[in-house]
Amino acid sequence: MLELIVAGGPVMIPIIVLSVVALGLIIERAAAFVRARERRMDLLSWVLEELGKGRGAVVAEALAQSPSAEAAVLREGVLARTTAPEERELRMQARAQGELARLERFLPWLSSLANIETMLGLLGTVTGMIRSFLALRLSGVADPAVLAGGISEALITTAAGLAVAIPCLVTYHVLIQAADRITARVETAATELQLFYAQRGARR
Repeated sequence: MLELIVAGGPVMIPIIVLSVVALGLIIERAAAFVRARERRMDLLSWVLEELGKGRGAVVAEALAQSPSAEAAVLREGVLARTTAPEERELRMQARAQGELARLERFLPWLSSLANIETMLGLLGTVTGMIRSFLALRLSGVADPAVLAGGISEALITTAAGLAVAIPCLVTYHVLIQAADRITARVETAATELQLFYAQRGARR
């Protein structure tokens, strides 16, 4: 392994450094999404049922124990149940934006790292080929041994760059899709809660 790194030339240094950063980001973001996952699939129906029984304080306390964005937004709506509908909606929107921004933090970095690693691999390809042709020019002999060093450098850096870029891109798209699903659940929960309050008000 060390021989491959050395054969890859100086471009391997930033590739390796960024690969460590990328791995740290992937682990940290994946763990954040796992922690923020809502365990209860019937959370919304449970909240509406309990609110219908007048147990708003109990619901708010229970929602505070959940780390999910859906629970946080619902809790904001429950705490604001006695306020005007417009203010309640704004408070839930603000909480939703904050929770989703927290989930999507650092995700653009993964996409950027994938692009940078690809470009570094391409740079290593170019520098490796330049090295091969310079060696050929200086030796003046079409000796495969002379060309091997530069060509191996070109191939190693290309492979290393792609080996880091591909997991970054895959993780980025998987987490973006997960964030979109969470956003849809949050919007649905907030809308259903507002409708619940509106229907209760209309029956009074």
